[in-house]
Amino acid sequence: MTFEQVFTYAWKHHTGKGSSVLSVAYEPDEAGRAQRWLLLAGLPDFSELLGFDDAAHVREFALAVLELPLTARIHEQDIELYEETGARKARSATLTVGRDPSDALRAYFAYQSYYDFPGRDGLPALTGLGLQVVCDDVDVARAHAEARALLAALDETGLPGQPA
Repeated sequence: MTFEQVFTYAWKHHTGKGSSVLSVAYEPDEAGRAQRWLLLAGLPDFSELLGFDDAAHVREFALAVLELPLTARIHEQDIELYEETGARKARSATLTVGRDPSDALRAYFAYQSYYDFPGRDGLPALTGLGLQVVCDDVDVARAHAEARALLAALDETGLPGQPA
């Protein structure tokens, strides 16, 4: 499996022991398999990959980052990700791009994943928390540059999901 990273935003983890990261990558076409776009959310000791629906979904993320204001004003936008993992399980995540009104409107990225287990044999469905990755002091200009590079990569590859 080979990945081409297009958007990478890394920061020093709050423990000082390594870095956390949010990254968008694509898996190049191989053996007739369709190209996949993936979000990597990582802490120093653990990470997970979750697929975007398609290139238009990736574009939605890039535009959400570009809409993050440089000036301190209220802003929040969620990107929802969902993936069937088989064996009657699913994984979902919410990636939020925003400015925190309870913390001096600092720019942030917040990723939270969940594991969903459907009920069976009369038992209720269960949802368990997955990985949480938070950058609570995003350098907005740097994030904008990464988002512009992501949009340029989408445009260069001629992938579906480009605006008409």
